[in-house]
Amino acid sequence: MLSRVPSAGAGTFSGFKIRMDIRKILRFLAGGIPVAVIVTMMAVHLLAARGAKAEVLGLKQVIAFTYCPKGVDLKQFHSATLIGPVGPSDWKEWQPRGVVTGVGHGWFDLLRSPIEKAVDNMIKQDLGGNPHPVTMIDEFGFDYGGLMDEKAAKILREVKSRKPELSLAVFEMRGPISQVLADACLDTADLIMMEGYVGNSRQYWSLAIEAWTARHFGILPKTILVLGVGKGGNPGENWAETNEELEQQLRFVRMVAPESPGVGFFAGTPELLARADTLCTQFFKFPASGAGLPQDVRALANTFTRHYAKPTLVFSPLYVEPDFNEDGKGIAKPTVMRPYLINLGDQDAQNVKVRLRNPPNQGGNVFAEGVVPLIPRHSVAVGVIPVTDSWKVWVGEWVMEVEGTGCDIINFKPEPPTK
Repeated sequence: MLSRVPSAGAGTFSGFKIRMDIRKILRFLAGGIPVAVIVTMMAVHLLAARGAKAEVLGLKQVIAFTYCPKGVDLKQFHSATLIGPVGPSDWKEWQPRGVVTGVGHGWFDLLRSPIEKAVDNMIKQDLGGNPHPVTMIDEFGFDYGGLMDEKAAKILREVKSRKPELSLAVFEMRGPISQVLADACLDTADLIMMEGYVGNSRQYWSLAIEAWTARHFGILPKTILVLGVGKGGNPGENWAETNEELEQQLRFVRMVAPESPGVGFFAGTPELLARADTLCTQFFKFPASGAGLPQDVRALANTFTRHYAKPTLVFSPLYVEPDFNEDGKGIAKPTVMRPYLINLGDQDAQNVKVRLRNPPNQGGNVFAEGVVPLIPRHSVAVGVIPVTDSWKVWVGEWVMEVEGTGCDIINFKPEPPTK
């Protein structure tokens, strides 16, 4: 749906290019599932109870098929409980089948408009007379709690205040969710759909981080991970392209997010989506222990559940964004970068130094650096570090360096695209 495109000038931003057939945004990371830390789990569930419901969108289980291509006959599927985006009146055909439908609403119309107009656009949208209307927002989560995220949170709260009967299903852009959006979603969203578009097990850390952060903020009981199916959205990017890979991703999701009400799929081919439908008839029977997964995949998931006495910082060059203007038209001034950092350890991390530099073939110079004063234990923090020089590459392509006294470091580096 979206491409962030740097302009020819280094360190500048030319705007957003919309492509309605694919998503194109660089973002990933990882999170996981506590399996033995019972006290932590009890605390998480108490927090989640503030916004969680016994059912999500009136469903006990959410199996979502979204943006399916032509040629996919969803009426032949047995597992689907949520589909969309659909036309305003399509609910009449699906409701007797026990399937919830959602109409679509894009971020561009919302974030490029003043808040009052954005809210009006949402609440006045044609919902086809559906007595239980659902709007799928595609998508929020641009700058890790920056101006765009703050605006998105205000829109969600105002929409729910003015039209409480409207159910909101919010796509969260690839990567971990910010606190400002998580808090807003906890209070207003009926379903959060975290984009988990990966192609192989070397990228599963991004699924794990999304689950970990959703759990941390208490929204996992009404959050699903949405898997990309088939050819990826970016040049050289591929998602789950085989039946075997698709099943392994589903099993991994069950391992890292057993509290989640289900799972979703984005795009795909008729053959792969038919296989996804078959697998999802057994999805909730897949073991949360990860039994059946390769040892290295289970070990990756357990990275986020084991005990760390020291501060243990998890980060990725993919999880750094500039602070955008609230309408997305360019980068806010003064220019700062917002790195997302997770501390898995039992101790706080203090005065953590963060540097971003161009890769060696682009000069290797540091173009942004600063100090994150505190990353609390078992928590997250987003740094605000000033840009002091021009940068020549975009999200995920730069080198990220993190240093903290007494801290262990886990740096998840993105895979280069396939040529």
